[in-house]
Amino acid sequence: MSANGFLPYSRRLPVVAVLLWSLALAGAVLPWLDQLNLSGLLQAFWSVNTDDYQQVVLRYSWAPRFAMAILIGFGLGLAGAVLQQVLGNPLASPTTLGVEAGAQFSIGVATLYAPALLAFSPDLTAVAGGLMAAGLVVALTRKLGFSPVTVILAGLVISFFLGALNAALMLLHGDYLSNLFIWGAGSLVQNDWSQFQDLWPRVVIIGIALVMLMKPLQLLQLGSESARSLGINVGVLRLAALLLVVLMTASVVSRVGVVAFIGLAAPVLARLLGARTLGQKLLWSTLLGGGLLLLADTFAQWATVWAEGTLVPTGTATALIGGPVILLALRGMRNNRHMPGESAGPAHFLPRRRPLKNTLLAAAAALLMIVILALGWSPGLEAWHWTPPWEWPQVWDWRGPRLLAAIAAGVALGLAGTIVQRLTGNVMASPEVLGISGGAALVMVVLILLGINPGRTVQLLAGAIGGAAVLGFLLLLSRQHRFAGHQLLLGGVAIYVFMDAGLRLVMAGGGTEAIRLLSWMSGSTWLVSGPEALALAGVTAVLAALAAMGRRALVLLPLGEGSATALGLSVAKARLLLLLLAAFLTAAATVIIGPLSFVGLMAPHLARVLGQQTVGRQLVMAAVVGAVLLALADYLARVLIFPNQLPAGLLAALIGGGYFLWGLSRHGKH
Repeated sequence: MSANGFLPYSRRLPVVAVLLWSLALAGAVLPWLDQLNLSGLLQAFWSVNTDDYQQVVLRYSWAPRFAMAILIGFGLGLAGAVLQQVLGNPLASPTTLGVEAGAQFSIGVATLYAPALLAFSPDLTAVAGGLMAAGLVVALTRKLGFSPVTVILAGLVISFFLGALNAALMLLHGDYLSNLFIWGAGSLVQNDWSQFQDLWPRVVIIGIALVMLMKPLQLLQLGSESARSLGINVGVLRLAALLLVVLMTASVVSRVGVVAFIGLAAPVLARLLGARTLGQKLLWSTLLGGGLLLLADTFAQWATVWAEGTLVPTGTATALIGGPVILLALRGMRNNRHMPGESAGPAHFLPRRRPLKNTLLAAAAALLMIVILALGWSPGLEAWHWTPPWEWPQVWDWRGPRLLAAIAAGVALGLAGTIVQRLTGNVMASPEVLGISGGAALVMVVLILLGINPGRTVQLLAGAIGGAAVLGFLLLLSRQHRFAGHQLLLGGVAIYVFMDAGLRLVMAGGGTEAIRLLSWMSGSTWLVSGPEALALAGVTAVLAALAAMGRRALVLLPLGEGSATALGLSVAKARLLLLLLAAFLTAAATVIIGPLSFVGLMAPHLARVLGQQTVGRQLVMAAVVGAVLLALADYLARVLIFPNQLPAGLLAALIGGGYFLWGLSRHGKH
């Protein structure tokens, strides 16, 4: 024992690994020991008596699932450790790079429009989608020195964007993509040994290739310039390692769905338990990955039994591991800004300043035009027709409340986005990743899992409770850091992980509950009533006035804690109040427009692009731009595929994701 009463690092890793594997093996074996002895279980891996039903089940279901969990866990643990080394990012993983979302998108598109590709090779289809997503993240954050927080935000937002595309495909073609619900949740259920036999050679070959990169990868710890001076082609090395990681992840994902949180959990646990050298990280991440996935799959099987046969996917269990791991990793996260040896201060995209009056008038005119179109110009059963203004009161009940709610939600998210970006000092931040939206969504997931069919009032109340609970959790998490930005953002990412786990659990069940939840998550405005829209508008107006009162704090906080304190600002109190304000604005919009719209990201950026860079001007312009964006999204969602409708939040997310990619590509340019 060490002086502090704990095991020394040199012994902690093997002890924890043995305990983990013992627990996983015990959980996997115990349900069968009352029917067969241990030798009978082992025999199932190489022979079977076809006259004995239990042995058939063991041979063709339990044994291949057991072997797949260990194989995939080994592969993902190793891939995650390599990826974290390549990016110099302690929270990098295939999950945070959007590989699964890209793979799911490519498989969905291939299912609908090119099924011959899936018949030829589902693996190649998944690899292509994974490469697309990971390539976007790396390409867009390269100029920012692969900042850990920036890479995570980029990967998460790209995951949101591709997830919105996946949601659109499922809403429009749910009958053809029902299997993607289960695939997206991650299931290791096996019917024979064929998938294991196909997969193990690939995992072994890619794993050997990753290990062969160990020596050159060690030099990256010295920084890019030092590695180049020692003869390493850094760009080629990173590209080769990334390609191998994506190949490993996509090969696994194409077979069993989304279980890749193991690629985050295993390396982080290895590092927290004392792995220091790259060789130690690769070895123990691989071993811990196999044990973690076997344990998660065992838990999923036990939970399925407890749920009386209702499928509990393995991916849900692995995602529930990911959230706590992110929180654990926050303790040791020091390199928040840049890679060793890289510039700590990337340039910013600063457009030319413009007068507020002219820009505001133009935005207001655009909003007025959208309102006129929404109320007056709409498709009918036979053709488009114009509704004159004197008849607008007659159509208000159908078109007005949703339009008013969209405008109010846009104002709220525009203000919240500006506050979050100013508060965290990260222009890629967004209230969507603050976790408040995820808290509201998580309560909805719980209600559906409990079999409760909530009415509109219950939905609004549940969203408020969920947002408040997450707010309290984030305040507790960030209290020791004086409510600093990076801890808040990463805490929000952890909340998103839990929300994602619950969402995938509901989706795996399919049916009307999955479609209903997916529709709400995507931001459906067609259920908004007149009183709800007026209430949201009133709440937004009050919160907007409070935001105007917080301008001074938003000006002083970016100067640094010392300077802000010297100028008379109570930094911790100001951060707390601004966080509360952003949370309330986000929660108010979320219950109406859904949790993932990107308006909170887009509106502050567009305000800057339009030349409004001081705090007060950016707040005003972001509010108006947010209203324009969501009003336009609501109108287009209503008319684009008439008589069917797209959720307005989903359409805003598609537009916002595209804008994010453009904005991040410009960020860092002079």
